[in-house]
Amino acid sequence: MRINGKIILKGAGLHSGRECELIIEPCDSPEIIIGNGEDFMPISRFKTNGTNRGSDYIFTNGDKIMTCEHVLSGLAGLDIFSGLKLTINGGEMPALDGCAERVCSEIMKCSDSDYDSESESLNAIEVNQPVIIYGDDDKKRFIAAFPNRNKLHITYTVEYKYIGCQVFDYIHSPENYINEISRARTFAYESDIEYLRSHGMALGGSLDNAVLIRENEIKASGGLRFKNEFVRHKILDLIGDLASLGKKINAHIIALRAGHELHLKLAEMLKHEGRKNS
Repeated sequence: MRINGKIILKGAGLHSGRECELIIEPCDSPEIIIGNGEDFMPISRFKTNGTNRGSDYIFTNGDKIMTCEHVLSGLAGLDIFSGLKLTINGGEMPALDGCAERVCSEIMKCSDSDYDSESESLNAIEVNQPVIIYGDDDKKRFIAAFPNRNKLHITYTVEYKYIGCQVFDYIHSPENYINEISRARTFAYESDIEYLRSHGMALGGSLDNAVLIRENEIKASGGLRFKNEFVRHKILDLIGDLASLGKKINAHIIALRAGHELHLKLAEMLKHEGRKNS
């Protein structure tokens, strides 16, 4: 799938609350290029940070673009890893619908659906040996990647207060991504909102772009889209964070109570392994 026109998306940033703008347009590049109107870099050259309830992309001068995971997940979910320039004005990706449904919809309306993505597959990263990363606090959180030729397979497990344990097994294809993952929204505990906003986060969050969890109630515009929407959204996040590799990846990835920080650590380790083996 190749974009054949310009897409402009505007809205509040999920954390900053500022009005932000995303411009997606085609370019002649073997990787997606991201910039703020002044500086542009290939996606794989950014430093990343996943410790602030989202994935931030950091330029060499220290400037950053916040909360990139949902938009990048939409692109990677449609197997788009090259030929695009993303310009972000406002310092953060717009929150839009809190998932990747709108991004996917806009891309499909402005694309060549007959584009052969074989070149993306030929350029894919293959995991040749198991890689595992544990959370810093204990070994009850981890993410691991195992060899799985020619396919991305994700098995994700989460466990949350008031929600319990959810597990989802996902086999990647653009069709599966659209139907099973793209509509799963971000979420937060109502009890955390005051803390988050006092620390400059979730200022653009609302029931239009997030699911709110209470002790005896889950509030969501239109209700939950899936009974296990929470674990599906974590897979959406993971696919977006792996987009930082700059290439498609073939692996079986197993995640237990992971999050952006572990997702991005895995991506960085796989980048390092790729450079070492090239």
